[in-house]
Amino acid sequence: MSKGRKGAKSKTVLAVILCIPLAFIVYFAVVFSSKTVSPDNVNRVTVRAPGASETVMTGKEDIDFFVDGIINSAKSISTPMRDVSSEEPVYIIYDRIDKTITYRLYPTLNLSGCLLVGPDNDLFVLDTDVSSKLLLRGEFDYLYSQSFLPTLYIKSGDRVVAVDPVESDWKYIKSDGNEYTYTPERYADGDETYTVYKGNDNKLVFYPDYDAHRYEMSDISYTAENGTQYMIRDISELDLSFDTVIDVGFTVKWSSLNGAGSYGEAKYAFRLLYDIPADLSISRTDYTVGDVIVVEATHLNPREQFELVADFDNAGIRFNMTGEDKGVALIPVGLSVEEGEHVLKIRSGAGETEFTLNVKALDDLRWTPVPVTTEDYFAKLSPEKLAAAKSVLDSVTRERPLDEYIVFGSDKLREPVSKSEVIYNFGERVNIANADITGDAGNQIISGKVYALSDGTQVRSAQQGVVVLSEELGPTGNTVVIYHGCGIFSYYFHLDKVNVEVGYTLTSGEIIGTAGQTGYTGGKTMLHFALSVDGSFIDPAALIK
Repeated sequence: MSKGRKGAKSKTVLAVILCIPLAFIVYFAVVFSSKTVSPDNVNRVTVRAPGASETVMTGKEDIDFFVDGIINSAKSISTPMRDVSSEEPVYIIYDRIDKTITYRLYPTLNLSGCLLVGPDNDLFVLDTDVSSKLLLRGEFDYLYSQSFLPTLYIKSGDRVVAVDPVESDWKYIKSDGNEYTYTPERYADGDETYTVYKGNDNKLVFYPDYDAHRYEMSDISYTAENGTQYMIRDISELDLSFDTVIDVGFTVKWSSLNGAGSYGEAKYAFRLLYDIPADLSISRTDYTVGDVIVVEATHLNPREQFELVADFDNAGIRFNMTGEDKGVALIPVGLSVEEGEHVLKIRSGAGETEFTLNVKALDDLRWTPVPVTTEDYFAKLSPEKLAAAKSVLDSVTRERPLDEYIVFGSDKLREPVSKSEVIYNFGERVNIANADITGDAGNQIISGKVYALSDGTQVRSAQQGVVVLSEELGPTGNTVVIYHGCGIFSYYFHLDKVNVEVGYTLTSGEIIGTAGQTGYTGGKTMLHFALSVDGSFIDPAALIK
């Protein structure tokens, strides 16, 4: 063989060898730049159905079904067979080695109407055999929700609450024509209590309640706590003049006749509180910042829940019982409440009560400069020290203790010390000044009353209650906070000696310590005494008359 032929053959072999990597590069570039999927390049499939958690599948059988069974067998179409703009799709996410590819599936119980939308918005329709298999999978059970056991609701006015059965036996038919058993997510214990209000439109309703779900009720029982039995079929027939707790029980059966796609029965048992709506009132409509709005209620049930809607700085409203069906709630008009007209709304399950209030700002009060040494500033009055003390105080008043120690209106609050000079009243301002630091260390608003006292003056509890804080804080020194009831907390700052610990229960007027100079007092013996309702400071004069 000539050298020329040998050289040509060598070049050809070399070219082939060099082209092999290039071919692989081209192959992988085509495969991984495309949106095609196959069982060989997909290692995981995720199905995200509306209102359901994701289902992640890595098994070969599942991957084969969602790749070959759906995508590779779907028929391409040019226009959708129905409008799906109002439908939520099922997202089918294919994880390849290099990327994820997402299809949108719009399934329907009509086997010929399952629409598939590709990543480029190309359209496909699934054949009926694939659709039938698809609709039998657990990921698509949500499509049969209209065939599940109807949900019982107790309706009272605008308030609607779902009730779980205590037992059930329910069947529904899937796309293959076979019966399947439906089990609710949870069963009730049978002692749950639901409230309806006199004067409201009260009724029991089932949803869905279309023609195929006509039902019959049996074993109906409405029995009051005193043993009285009410011969009624629905709560809409109740018309009582007093709060009553009723044990309710019945069985509901849905027929399988007339081609119903689902049927069965369910048993219900619960307690029904028939509540006369509370009547709310306030004694006046004009207030000053620092006041307390006293809301009185009659026909009050201890379990009745209320919501406060107002531009005030307290978290909510909570009534305390003052009699068999009477109660009171305090709403603070705190320092942050602006002058002017305010609309206060109190909502309950029975409806809404509205009051229009006029709030007046505090009279013009003096600003008093209080010089502070650099040492005292950093040790007691810096922004960090003030914020730390506020955080501690907020934490102990954020939630009321479980026990109530006073009955508002009967148990009066008292001054913590006998008559003495008042240095500052509620709402007055002090200017803490130190020219060497910032020129103005801050303006502070007095949250209570500050008394000038002699050393050793005894400080007494404003009323009976429990100690929720006994701790030394930077600005306020030895500090005691007592909870009395009805949301009322009392504060005692700058104490010298402290006689009480957290958890100690005091009587009214019991000695809790002596006045002192702890915290920042400018070298004077004093007591800073304050009151709050649910942590919002009020003028002590609003509750101590």
